[in-house]
Amino acid sequence: MKKHRAFPGWVVAAAALLAVLTGPAWAQTRVPTQDIKGLTDPAGFKRYTGAVLLYRDDAAYDEVRFPAAKVAGQNDKLVAPRNLDRAGQRMALQYVAPAGRSSLEVLRGYQQELKAAGFETAYECAGDACGGSNIFTYSLPRSLLPAGWAGKVGDNSPAACAAGGTASDLRYALLDNKASGATLAVLTWNPDITSVYCDEKEFQKRATIAVVRVEPKAREQQMETLSSSEIAKGLDANGKVAIYGILFDTGKADIKAESKASLDQIGGLLKQQTGLKLHVVGHTDNVGNLPANLDLSRRRADAVAAALAKDYGIARDRLTANGVASLAPVASNGSDAGRAKNRRVELVLQ
Repeated sequence: MKKHRAFPGWVVAAAALLAVLTGPAWAQTRVPTQDIKGLTDPAGFKRYTGAVLLYRDDAAYDEVRFPAAKVAGQNDKLVAPRNLDRAGQRMALQYVAPAGRSSLEVLRGYQQELKAAGFETAYECAGDACGGSNIFTYSLPRSLLPAGWAGKVGDNSPAACAAGGTASDLRYALLDNKASGATLAVLTWNPDITSVYCDEKEFQKRATIAVVRVEPKAREQQMETLSSSEIAKGLDANGKVAIYGILFDTGKADIKAESKASLDQIGGLLKQQTGLKLHVVGHTDNVGNLPANLDLSRRRADAVAAALAKDYGIARDRLTANGVASLAPVASNGSDAGRAKNRRVELVLQ
């Protein structure tokens, strides 16, 4: 029987490497010619002609801090000296434009269309005036798109390739509709450096488009109101209990009317247990800067203590108000759901 010739180890290793480099794992992500499967435009919203939808994320209720000035890095966060803070129904979209269309041309197209719908440009910038070109460090796309964007699109998807690692011809416009209360931001850029898994030259020929819109909408009350007995059990078992039924508008400390059911239960418990003394502690998510959130959380706790004293006859010396901002989270602030859990009032035994 004829013996087969044995190849040197380096030849085998080289062949294996070649197989990896030329096989499916090295296949480049192409510019898509049609919308990513399962994605559609929101009802009534127009896209730029010929653009392909790569990403969509909706939230029934969210808050967005729209930069209205140059974005800069500060303590590992992105901040701007001026912002438009909006809360309501939020949509976030990412498209890739047809080849040969500049970022400016795409942006002007959106501005013209939206002006007819009542939107006025509140702020506009280009390039370094927006805050730098690096998409994933200190730039507008990172500060504007939902926190879960990177995890949802993955490393080598069309959306990730279109975003790029750095950007050129970055353009941004913030538009506000004073009649409807809606706010919308349009961001366009060309990816410079992309992953080796992306068809870089083709993606570089096309502008990427990100659109984030918030429309006024009341938050649906999904949290169940804790009864006075449930609050008492929580205090006995853990020394504290989180109350999610006390509601405030974004950035404000005025208690909303729909908070009455929760206040009734807290007031009832304090009337039943006349010796009970509580710390009322306000908590926020990490949106915004810490000093402002510390002040906001304290004012919200003060408002709760004041309401219990005024409306339920609870002696004020039984209630001590404190605010800790985002310093005691119960969930990650990297998602909408996590931030919602962190926005709460806690009752803590004295």
